[in-house]
Amino acid sequence: MHVVWQDGHTSQFELIWLRAHCPCATCREERRERASTRDPLRLVATPPPSAEIVAAELVGHYAIRFTWQDGHTAGIFPFEALRSSCPCQQCNPGGPTQLVVD
Repeated sequence: MHVVWQDGHTSQFELIWLRAHCPCATCREERRERASTRDPLRLVATPPPSAEIVAAELVGHYAIRFTWQDGHTAGIFPFEALRSSCPCQQCNPGGPTQLVVD
């Protein structure tokens, strides 16, 4: 996803990164559970989440919500969080920061 901010700065977010950092409660809980389970052989019976966006809509004047190809729509991505997580070398030399703290 390519974003040009009002100040002219450009951010390029990988869709797989956005989906992996979905800020909805369900995804955040899944990430917490995965982090607390140190069993590398944990089986997952569901397909991996889609990283394809089929639609997007503004949420007020502060965020964007994506509809992912698999139907997931719960994540609201605040513009402020996206900007602070910009993956460019100028903003975050070590790579993008967490979108939300799990």
